[in-house]
Amino acid sequence: MAYPNFPYRIDTQGRTATTTRLDVIRDRIEQVLFTEPGERVMMPTFGCGLNRLLFAGVSEAVIENTRSLVATSLQTWMQDDIDLSEVDVYFDNGALFINVAYIVLPTGESQQAMFEREVSA
Repeated sequence: MAYPNFPYRIDTQGRTATTTRLDVIRDRIEQVLFTEPGERVMMPTFGCGLNRLLFAGVSEAVIENTRSLVATSLQTWMQDDIDLSEVDVYFDNGALFINVAYIVLPTGESQQAMFEREVSA
């Protein structure tokens, strides 16, 4: 089965570009992580709001808070698509890295996705 690609675009034949279910799930995870709560009018609580954490200083407390925020948001918004296995958060060379391990429902496929954002100084 084909799913509309995110972000939406037109392919070379003039049709809606499509992708696989695994790619759609990864894209949805990214949307949850980097959407600010309140950004979507009809879903005001949707999102994790990681962008606001990019300006916080790097500390163990910020890392643990970020890990907890990511896990809670994904369990809330992706509960029908994934079973979250692990969330790892770390900062390196001015960037925030989030590694998410999950099992795709209902197939049981193990997947892992890495997300990166530059951190402001």
